[in-house]
Amino acid sequence: MEKLSIIIGKRLKEVRLSKGLRQEDMEKLGISYKYYQKIENGRANVTIETLEKIATVFEVEPRELFELPLSESSESVRLVSNIRKIMSYGNEAFVSNINEIIEELLKIFNHKIDDGD
Repeated sequence: MEKLSIIIGKRLKEVRLSKGLRQEDMEKLGISYKYYQKIENGRANVTIETLEKIATVFEVEPRELFELPLSESSESVRLVSNIRKIMSYGNEAFVSNINEIIEELLKIFNHKIDDGD
């Protein structure tokens, strides 16, 4: 089983990338770049206080930092990041249209699985 510090580090990286931030950007946001790099790599023990600060910087609820990573795949991280960017640009009708497209893609994907493809 992976160490908790590594799992949290991977999750922080996933959230950071989804926000379009680089590790270097953390310095401008009040968190030492070198320290943050160690946190993401699972080489530093992060305090609850620091996690709260990171959640504030990422504009997420602290609990979101403890969700399991979606995937190890950089493509998955990129996809989530792109979807979030698209969703942030639109109004409610635009977001609804994007959601309908994603739901249709899921139907197609689920249909292929049911057919054994």
